Amino acid sequence: MTPEDHDSDEVHLLVASGEYTAAVEAAQARVSADPNSAKARDEHRLASVAMLLDWGRQLSFLGYDEEALEAFGQARALAQSPEFEAGSSAGESGLARIPNQPQQWIDKTRAKIAADWMSRGEQLLVNGDLGEASDAFGMAAEYDSSLPGLQAAGASIEKRLEFHADLAEVYYNEGISQLRKGDLDVARSRFSYADKYSHGEGRAKERLSEVKGELARRHVALAETLESTGFFSAARVEYLTALDSDPGSAEALVGLERMHSEAKAFETLKRGEMWVLREDWEQAKEVLLAGREQTQMQKEAFDQVLTQLEDARIAEKYELALNLEHDFRFNGAIVQYEEILDDRDFFLDSRARLDTLREKVERVETLYKAQGTEQDSQERQRLLKEIESLWPDYKDIQDLLESSGS
Repeated sequence: MTPEDHDSDEVHLLVASGEYTAAVEAAQARVSADPNSAKARDEHRLASVAMLLDWGRQLSFLGYDEEALEAFGQARALAQSPEFEAGSSAGESGLARIPNQPQQWIDKTRAKIAADWMSRGEQLLVNGDLGEASDAFGMAAEYDSSLPGLQAAGASIEKRLEFHADLAEVYYNEGISQLRKGDLDVARSRFSYADKYSHGEGRAKERLSEVKGELARRHVALAETLESTGFFSAARVEYLTALDSDPGSAEALVGLERMHSEAKAFETLKRGEMWVLREDWEQAKEVLLAGREQTQMQKEAFDQVLTQLEDARIAEKYELALNLEHDFRFNGAIVQYEEILDDRDFFLDSRARLDTLREKVERVETLYKAQGTEQDSQERQRLLKEIESLWPDYKDIQDLLESSGS
């Protein structure tokens, strides 16, 4: 066996054992060693065809059918090269059978892809997506128009698309009629049906977009009215409804963001009012001041409640001062009236009562000192009686009255 025959046997054996890459490398080495050898060139081409076929089969097994089809196409191009010398020793070696295989794999792969497209089309048909189903059947026909059942499916699709086109026309005209009457909600539903049955074709989508935009504007206008009257939660719902009609509405987006803050502030306001009702003044004030920072539109409402809070707190102090005064705890009453007047320049008769109490306390203190130094028993008795009339439980006044024989 000559060296050339030995090298040729090596390529044959590598191909037969499935070592396609090694076969190509061995054949390439022969071509490099003897570029003028037709046998070396043919065996290199055929080894390359075998490698591409194997690569295509692996891709197809993994589900990459388009890539597999590309590999089989390259194999066919090599196999059909006019440079291939069918009568060479390559043909006699058994490798010549390989060039007949690329077209077979191409046909099988195209049939597989067509079957996948047809299966996809049938699923889309079940889901009612006639337009996409028609496209899927069209793709199947491009790969293998002889696929069983494909023509019948296509014909059925065409009939149903024609029927849908008629429905779309009816719904579109109804939509125009309702739009003319000003009933946008009904018009939207009709244009929506028309768009569905026209599968995105025609003017229905454009009209639907116009109606949705107008509905969104109406809801925004209503939301702004509700917002201006303080119904922030209701305004928020209207802004959401507007965005449902037109997700791109800038006015609705800005309004919704604003209402999030205002609705939250409104809840804080109500919580503050609850603490006011519970007469927990410190907690109420803390909540209300925090809520006031959350709002841009309800500051006046917060100010009103804060004023009510202060009024209620002062009223409570005033009530306590009255109780202390009527219980002859004048010093405590004076403290309460002073605290009231520290916060307010005026509150009911607080200032008059404070002045009266101060004068009364000062008078009692003066009388008490006077009775302590008075030597005349009758005059001392009179002083003690006057103190009792002004402040019955002042210091030891009752004991003094008893000891004086009153």
